[in-house]
Amino acid sequence: MRSMTGYGKGIRHNENFEVTVEIKSVNNRFLDLNIRLPRELNHEEMAIREFVKQRILRGKMNVFVNVRQNPQSEGTLFINWDEVKKNFNQLKSIQTTLGIHDEVRLEHLLNFPEIFNPNLEEVAEEQLHPLIFDALDEALNEFVQMSEREGQNILQDLVRRLERIENLTEEIRTLAPQNLQSEFERLYRNVMNLIGENKLDRDRLEQEIAVISDRVDITEEVVRLKSHIDLFRKTLDATGEVGKRLNFILQEIHREANTINSKTTLLDISHRVIKIKEEAEKLREQVQNVE
Repeated sequence: MRSMTGYGKGIRHNENFEVTVEIKSVNNRFLDLNIRLPRELNHEEMAIREFVKQRILRGKMNVFVNVRQNPQSEGTLFINWDEVKKNFNQLKSIQTTLGIHDEVRLEHLLNFPEIFNPNLEEVAEEQLHPLIFDALDEALNEFVQMSEREGQNILQDLVRRLERIENLTEEIRTLAPQNLQSEFERLYRNVMNLIGENKLDRDRLEQEIAVISDRVDITEEVVRLKSHIDLFRKTLDATGEVGKRLNFILQEIHREANTINSKTTLLDISHRVIKIKEEAEKLREQVQNVE
């Protein structure tokens, strides 16, 4: 089991460049990827997206890719000729417009530091592509490890709360016969108070009340509730997008608890149903974090 929240970071470098990839993720119903790259590397976005989707199923995930020249580099000085030409032409335009007669010289161009920033688009395939995906793989590994650790903490809490619901359900099961008998006696007393004992056929009355009392029998609901609990426990051991399945099962548990509560007149059962619903709500909050 994995949590959808987590963080991962990967760094790779060669003699010229250092690439850093950071991953941050929070809860989301689906996989929502937001990838931020240097503009010159936008062509790498689809490949990055597919790479992430092979490892991550759900979550709102931000992937940040940062590229800079390796500060330890002793390699070749990059000259961005596109920037050189652009700045030279701009200086010539200023010279012509203002009627300046001095020539554009090298020291003028050296005032523009961007001329030494490499054109990432030109070096992407050969130098940056391997670095980006090695750093991304490292960041994903760290992210998955963190999300699995958090997932184990969530799993332990889910198991504890599920056991409480299971124990409460078993207590309700033992109280179910009392609920049926209590309802029968309540209806019988009400009828007696209304019409009196001498104005009816007692056998017929008992038959009718028995039919009505049967409608408040909670045996089937308890059986279904126990079945949902078993399915929830099995799903905890499953793989894939278990969060969605767990959330659906919790809806069914909540539904059965509501039905039991509507059928009972015993406070002992009602109080236990309230506790089941409280635990189910806490389970639902935790399940929102599960991938």
